[in-house]
Amino acid sequence: MDEKIGAVVLAAGQGKRMHTSVAKQFLELKGRPLITYALSTFQKSPVHEIVLVTGSEYLDYCRKEIVEAYGFTKVKAVVAGGRERYHSVYEGLKALDRLGGVDSVLIHDGARPLVTETIIRRSIDGVREFKACVAGMPVKDTIKICDSHGFGAGTPDRSRLWQIQTPQSFSFPLILDA
Repeated sequence: MDEKIGAVVLAAGQGKRMHTSVAKQFLELKGRPLITYALSTFQKSPVHEIVLVTGSEYLDYCRKEIVEAYGFTKVKAVVAGGRERYHSVYEGLKALDRLGGVDSVLIHDGARPLVTETIIRRSIDGVREFKACVAGMPVKDTIKICDSHGFGAGTPDRSRLWQIQTPQSFSFPLILDA
């Protein structure tokens, strides 16, 4: 039996920290909504099916102006997210399960347009080997630990620090049971 890989792409955030009237995943970059860049990469990847999770007010917009308009044939469902990120992830996982389930799932933040096919392939390889993995890169900045008054109290060893990104990848039964 061939391994079936799914993706949950999250686009339910409100972008409050950006102070814009449009959620950041729908802001235009070079004439296209930001979310379309990540979806295009997943569309070209070995992933078999995608669930797009968005805010309930964006369901029709995502179906018509994103999925249909850009021809994302691997997007099999567009579902409403929840109050917090983990609620939205769970809604996406349930939708994948309703579609028949997958062996592994990659969970990606749709507001991160720079995901590459290489990152996706390495994530798939990692989840095959370890059952769970996450994309990331070594930290380049100096990080400080502060005391309760906000004063510098130490500097952690940068060689042991990683900046975590997405996708986060899991064996589907493992994450669904969590």
